[in-house]
Amino acid sequence: MGNTEYRGKVVWFLLTCRPDLLPVDLKRQGRAEEHLALFYPESDEDRLAMFRAMQKKTGATFEPAEAAEKQFIEHASTLSGADIEAILVRTKMRAMLAGRSGPDTGDLAASIADFIPASYPTEIELQNLVAVLECTSKALLPERYRKANRAEVVAKVQQLKLLLGE
Repeated sequence: MGNTEYRGKVVWFLLTCRPDLLPVDLKRQGRAEEHLALFYPESDEDRLAMFRAMQKKTGATFEPAEAAEKQFIEHASTLSGADIEAILVRTKMRAMLAGRSGPDTGDLAASIADFIPASYPTEIELQNLVAVLECTSKALLPERYRKANRAEVVAKVQQLKLLLGE
């Protein structure tokens, strides 16, 4: 990582949900040029794009696709990418257990109705705020974080860490 002859020739990806816990020397400019923050999908367009990407990943396809997408969007307002993937995996499993080669919208509806997303809002808020602080591009932040007062975000992160006993 320290050899400047490789700059622009080697791409490193470091992934974490807690960048504040990574050693500073791994995060500094010259080691990690861009720090990208990934957030839950915020709009129906974002959720639909995530749904389609997770369909490709899981192999869970529907005919007609529009009916499944409409059904999904009606129930997807607070889901993470991992939640969406889990629903599609369960949907595909339902079809397989029923002896069908692929899922239908009934399987999707049942999986959505049965799914309980993880509920730890304080930890999620902490992860989001730490991601905001670590991100190296305002343009890549969701609109609600672009003009955030950095000192207020730092104070909120410290408050959440105390609340969580960190």
